[in-house]
Amino acid sequence: MSSSRSGAARIPFTKNSQWTLTWTSRPASDLAFGEPVGVPRTGHTDRVWAIATAVVDGRPVAVSGGRDRTLRLWDLTSGQQIGQPFTGRAAYDYVESLATTVLDGRPVAVFAGGNNGIVRVCDLMSGQQVGEPFRGHTDWVKAVATAVVDGRPVAVSGGHDKSVRMWDLRTGEQIGEPFRGHTKWVTTIATTVVDGRPVAVSGGHDRTLRMWDLKSGRRIGKPLRGHTYHVELVVTTEMDGQPVAISSGADDGTLRLWDLRSRQQMGNPFRSDTGFVKAIATTVLDGRPVAVTGGIDGHVRIWDLESRQQIGKPLTGHTDHVRAIATTVVDGRPVAVSASDDHTVRMWDLSSGRRVDESLNRHTGYVSAAATTVLDGRSVAVTGSYDKTVRVWDLPTGEQVGDPLTGHTDMVTAVATALVGGQPTAVTGSSDKAVCVWDLRSGTQIGGPFTGHTNAVCMAAVVEFDGQPVAVTGSYDETIRMWGLNTGEEIDASRAGRRRCTRAVGATTLNGRPVALTVTQDGTLKVLDLTTNRSTTTSPADRHGESVQNLAVTTIGDRPAAIIASRNSSDPVKIWDLATGDALGELPTGATGAVAAATVDGQPVAVTTSYQTVRVWKLTTRRQIGPDLHVPKPVTEVAISVDGHVIVCFDRDIAVFTHTPAPREHRGDPSE
Repeated sequence: MSSSRSGAARIPFTKNSQWTLTWTSRPASDLAFGEPVGVPRTGHTDRVWAIATAVVDGRPVAVSGGRDRTLRLWDLTSGQQIGQPFTGRAAYDYVESLATTVLDGRPVAVFAGGNNGIVRVCDLMSGQQVGEPFRGHTDWVKAVATAVVDGRPVAVSGGHDKSVRMWDLRTGEQIGEPFRGHTKWVTTIATTVVDGRPVAVSGGHDRTLRMWDLKSGRRIGKPLRGHTYHVELVVTTEMDGQPVAISSGADDGTLRLWDLRSRQQMGNPFRSDTGFVKAIATTVLDGRPVAVTGGIDGHVRIWDLESRQQIGKPLTGHTDHVRAIATTVVDGRPVAVSASDDHTVRMWDLSSGRRVDESLNRHTGYVSAAATTVLDGRSVAVTGSYDKTVRVWDLPTGEQVGDPLTGHTDMVTAVATALVGGQPTAVTGSSDKAVCVWDLRSGTQIGGPFTGHTNAVCMAAVVEFDGQPVAVTGSYDETIRMWGLNTGEEIDASRAGRRRCTRAVGATTLNGRPVALTVTQDGTLKVLDLTTNRSTTTSPADRHGESVQNLAVTTIGDRPAAIIASRNSSDPVKIWDLATGDALGELPTGATGAVAAATVDGQPVAVTTSYQTVRVWKLTTRRQIGPDLHVPKPVTEVAISVDGHVIVCFDRDIAVFTHTPAPREHRGDPSE
């Protein structure tokens, strides 16, 4: 990490301080981080299982729900979440099924999930539960739909008790007796109108579809058979003015089209080349009826219902199963909204086949390394990824600086920055065993790659040696090598093989000499003098004998120090004086992920991570700065710039948080 200071405003670190999301390479609505200011930029914190569309206050919206037991409302024009999550009088059960309708002029969501057999209604304008829950099912409710019967809005539900039930949304009363006929769980329900009569179509684990007359409460005809596995989904639409249903057969990998008047299958099934289809919605695209599907591969596909052919390429962006899809029209464009196990809700322009929130400013593989420096007076982050590229980001704006830096032939696993001849420079290591040096101003590689490691490079750092910048790299070949950045040559190559270690985890300068921090099998941290190959200091192994998981190097006062996280997540993070091996204290947090450190506004600061949580610490007091920060996936790497930007990498995305002091009257002791 460069020691140069940025021209950006310095950020005072106070006890009662907050963090603001400066920018992120995924939609801010996908993130969750403490108490937001103004419009909450929070997102689901677990799998999203259900989604539907509606109109609220004249604007198109999507409603989503899932395993985090919340309902969330999204403005489809701006892509922002509307208001706080709906959690009801008490935390909702898992939301597995969801439908919308209008009740007395107000948009509402009908939803269910959990094993208590309850169906609930939520007012989408107020966020309040409407009336009492509907009780009647004796087991898990897996499906809900809405309809209008004799002028009154109704909900239709089905579940593990094998029954289909109808509810008056105004009174909350069950209408008539349960519809019975399925011999196993009911998993899906859709409604439509056939010959002027409201009809429900249900599917279940008995591999059949069944039709129900909602006015009389009677089953219509015989079951519709054809699927060889349980019916996962059913939706309804029209083709040439005729009511039809589309069903998915779970593991049989088929979509089937049904004429609801004749109750016959229309033509041969059409198959998804990835098998299990978990989500279906219908709409009209360029005058043609289409189905939009999602499945276990995380892709969204568009199908022409008449030709049974896929239209265009799959729409990519989700990183896990797509569980639910809904369609609507936004500004005259047909749009699909999808929900996924990756905790995100995404929006797709079906005419162009592009994700509405799509941005080129995003790695296409896991972000595995990050560092910061200053480029032309502006603070930047440099990141490396499994996509084999290195990217530079302007921290104040979030804009990518120039094109991706390409040259590595395998995943980029290590990044360090420095000034070489006054030029901002990055040093990167890769699983291709090579070390590359980049001129960040021109975006070009300086010289050829450094070669010599015989296995993947896992660590890179830049230190000074005899007044010259030197890159120190560690590899899974258990060697540490030094490279002169001014000369482009390996330093003392004849002795490189003797600089052996179990695992190289960092490098710095101690008493004017370059040192590497290495870990032995018993969990001991050693400080290796790279000019003599001697361990100058050995710190004690922790009390549990656990090995070091991650560390960062910084300076506290005028003493070089290491911030050390154990593999045992219950252990605190420890701070060691590298010159003496003395313990300098602990941070009261267990960190099983990445660790970073820097000097910000003259104060030594550390960043620790635990799964999806990020914490920032002032090292002189060992107290946390501001609240916990949260992201929707496990953190893969963190960095902190000298002007106070905290860079958080997770999956293929990067979020940057900037410290915002609390109002003056709420600040604590300025020393904090």
